[in-house]
Amino acid sequence: MTIQLFNSILTMTTILKLSTDINKILPKKHLFNTAIYSTNYIVEHNKYNTEFRNLNEYHNIKCWKSHCIFDYHIEDENDNNRIFNLDFIINKEDVDNTFIKIDYLEINNDFYNKKFFDYSNLRILLKNDEVKLIRISLINFIENWAIKKNIKKIIIELHSNLERYNEEFKDLGFNIVENKKLLNQYWIEAVKELK
Repeated sequence: MTIQLFNSILTMTTILKLSTDINKILPKKHLFNTAIYSTNYIVEHNKYNTEFRNLNEYHNIKCWKSHCIFDYHIEDENDNNRIFNLDFIINKEDVDNTFIKIDYLEINNDFYNKKFFDYSNLRILLKNDEVKLIRISLINFIENWAIKKNIKKIIIELHSNLERYNEEFKDLGFNIVENKKLLNQYWIEAVKELK
């Protein structure tokens, strides 16, 4: 597990765009230049390597806003302070067809949140520009993993929601494919091919 604190969304999204390791890019903080009490964005990256079983790597990266004392966050993630949550799998079972699959992507005040939930009472509500910036940085983060693992395809299941595809993924280079799903034949996938 890797945990990193960021003082702004811009810094956090820039780091996510640059690397797969959020600890290696930032310089180490010293006690003298760290605020005693502050509010930061906490990013936690968990990697579950199950290569011994089925050659898959499971990743979860989540972010929330928390009050901090020095470099220690006080609040854990919950519905009121969540910024984003992302689950993805690096699938290497079939050597000829390796891919990264985004299992779950939720960003505070994104398409699903606006459409299906009432977030008016939340402490944090991101602006549209912040949501877009975070989405782009998370897709770049996954692309960095694809480059690192020499994978040429990123997949996301959109179920049957073409509105979400048009609003969130069409401009990021994802294309809809005609794969039938085992669970529901009406679900659709969007794929981004990397060069």
